[in-house]
Amino acid sequence: MIDQKFDPLQAWKEAYEQTETFWGKALNETIKTEEYSAWMGSVLDLNLFYQKMLNDATKGYLEKVNMPTQDDIARVATLVINLENKVDNIEEFLEEKADSLGQSPTLKRDVTKVKQDICTLEDKVDKILELLEKQNEVLAKLQEPAKEVAKAPLKPENKK
Repeated sequence: MIDQKFDPLQAWKEAYEQTETFWGKALNETIKTEEYSAWMGSVLDLNLFYQKMLNDATKGYLEKVNMPTQDDIARVATLVINLENKVDNIEEFLEEKADSLGQSPTLKRDVTKVKQDICTLEDKVDKILELLEKQNEVLAKLQEPAKEVAKAPLKPENKK
């Protein structure tokens, strides 16, 4: 026995294993009892009660200082996401319609005809404007002699 050397780590390991075995059995037996389950249930209930109190107090404080709660922010985020989806759907719909209309040869022909009609109308309007300007010039020339006559003083007639 003197040949064997004392190993403190080995002693520590054996003590650890024995302690673990003892406490493992004791805790397993305790956990399996109804009393332990009831105690854990009451601890869980107490924890949930304190959590609810804290949530209610926080919500009340945020309402009093007019700050949004996490639920309010989540609700707004949901509304924004829904709105983005609707906008995306409308955008896709409009792009599909634009593509289908843009590829229609009838539409292209009609648009070309409308452009030609607009050009024709512009020419006609230009001609009408020219005629109106000429008519105004003629009227102005006709009114000049009438103005001169109106401005001229009347000569008195000699009576003998």
